[in-house]
Amino acid sequence: MKHRNLTNWLVLLGLGLSLLACGRNEIIGGGEGEEDKPGTEPVTGVLISPTKLTIDVGATVQLVASVTPSDARDKKVSWEAKNPEIASVSQDGKVKGIKAGKATVTVHTNEGDFYASCIVTVKDPDPPAVRVTGLILDKTSLVMEVGDEETIQAVVIPTDATNKEINWVSSKPEIASVLDGRITGEAVGTAVITATTVDGGKSQTCSVVVNEKTIPPRWEDTGADVVKNDYPYKVYNIPTTKADFPIVEITTDSGKPPASKDYYEGGTVRFRDPVQMYSTVTDIPAMSMQIRGRGNTTWEGQYGSKNPYRIKLSEHTKIFGMKGDKDWILLSDRLDNTMMRTAVAMRISRLVSMPWTPKFRMVRMTMNGEDKGLYYLIEQKEVDRANKVPVEVVYGNVDSGYLLELDNKSDSDAKFTSSTFRKVVKYKDPDPNDDDAAKKMTSAQKTYITNYFNSVESAMQSKNWDQVHNLIEMDTWIQNYFVHEVSMNKDGNMRLSTYFAKDVDTKLFMPFVWDFDRAFGQDSGQVSEFNLPEWYPNGWFVRIRGGYPGGESGETLRYGYRATYYQYLFEDPTFVARVKELWTLYKPRLDTVPTYIDLLSQYGAVVYSSSNKTNIATLRSKYIERIAWLDTNIKALQPQTYNQNTGKFQ
Repeated sequence: MKHRNLTNWLVLLGLGLSLLACGRNEIIGGGEGEEDKPGTEPVTGVLISPTKLTIDVGATVQLVASVTPSDARDKKVSWEAKNPEIASVSQDGKVKGIKAGKATVTVHTNEGDFYASCIVTVKDPDPPAVRVTGLILDKTSLVMEVGDEETIQAVVIPTDATNKEINWVSSKPEIASVLDGRITGEAVGTAVITATTVDGGKSQTCSVVVNEKTIPPRWEDTGADVVKNDYPYKVYNIPTTKADFPIVEITTDSGKPPASKDYYEGGTVRFRDPVQMYSTVTDIPAMSMQIRGRGNTTWEGQYGSKNPYRIKLSEHTKIFGMKGDKDWILLSDRLDNTMMRTAVAMRISRLVSMPWTPKFRMVRMTMNGEDKGLYYLIEQKEVDRANKVPVEVVYGNVDSGYLLELDNKSDSDAKFTSSTFRKVVKYKDPDPNDDDAAKKMTSAQKTYITNYFNSVESAMQSKNWDQVHNLIEMDTWIQNYFVHEVSMNKDGNMRLSTYFAKDVDTKLFMPFVWDFDRAFGQDSGQVSEFNLPEWYPNGWFVRIRGGYPGGESGETLRYGYRATYYQYLFEDPTFVARVKELWTLYKPRLDTVPTYIDLLSQYGAVVYSSSNKTNIATLRSKYIERIAWLDTNIKALQPQTYNQNTGKFQ
């Protein structure tokens, strides 16, 4: 019995000693994560892990302190949070995030007061990710033509999904290419466009059929379609800084601006659209190109500060959402104090359904790193039945399309002087001086189109209206008249930059308009120069004045102008009746132009100066007055008679 009691006592004694040892070790090693057995060496330092920590508000993370050396005789440590309102720490090293911010947690040794710190960043917890569960495309099939662009809108389900990124792939990019949902018809054929969400891999497809480009009907009334969309571009992102405004960066091989209008020089050009004002392409890297000067009045000569230029790219390239091309024009419009007149005129051209209106974009331009200011990047004037001037040239054949330019300042030898009105007319295409022998205008072609042009003038002067109607596409002449009369354009008044075209199946027509930096009241010198009775926004100009002041080809005229095309046409009752009829059709469209000016002002707000903005406001108000004046007076029009003795129209 005594033996059993002794045994039990010894067991209890051993258990008690064991518990005592456990309690002692817990006090020594709290939060250290080391062997608890004390050593004999003095403490030399302490390490903390990790030294940097990011946790969410409300989360807890264990820090570990390691006293050195490993056989230190005193491994006791204490913990302290320097910013306890951000993060707290317990005496066993557990850190808890209190609110968003930064805090420092420090561990101190009992012996020697060594310390180590951890930088703690506390953040609000991320919201739980909303996963993608589906994808919807607004189009599952498309039929388009070569060169056309269509945009597919993709909707990620749910609409508040965290990651809405989509990858776009074409099964045949040579048939239909795709970039961020914008599909371009490249060649005839079929392709499948697949959109796939990055999160969840949800996919939808759109089948695409690309057909040959359809040539639109002659003289189609397209102006009504323009009114349906007040925005001048498909993509509408307004830049908020000047640096975000689309820019053309030109670097010449010489390091100087082009000095000649006759010869190209080499260089590179880069196109950037940082905030996608015009398209989804933000950067077209520098590519090789050739550049030369161009223009008449706006050409300031060698190394002029703001000259216009023509550039020829090394590759056919789509720029700022416009159709691809190699040839582009940079118009300086340095005489325009609004840098908007050409844009407004081109808008009017579209509204009245001119056969072709060049596409353009307003850009900043730099030359060899020097800021040259605002320019128009605009399509080159050239024949292309489907996309540009709607004629088809058949080289070497009289039965061909032709493009002519009336330019009384022309220094080209590829020209003729018309027989009746003595106009200087250039052969544009075909060109007698073309470097390609196969494309040169033949003598038979030259004779044919020259005689045709002269017959138009002769019929007008003799007032043989039936013959005139058989020789010209009258509606296009009226459309051209509206653009120039509304704008009171000095240069476009059968004087400079006036174009004529004829195709195999057409009469002589007015294909497009060009050059408006001295329009919309910009050049008050017209009053005396043309002996005008009234001035913009009131009064007639194109209807009563024609040609070059002082006459063409050096002739001096008594009244400072010569009656030419429109002065005679307004004697034709059929022409006048059609002018009134088309004005009734186009007038509501022309009333939308002030809204267009407002939109352009929004686009250019970051690049227009205060002076520009003041002049733009004047342009807008005067335009409204001009349309009101013309509306009253066109409705009252009657055929006029030109009095050769007084130089007036009755």
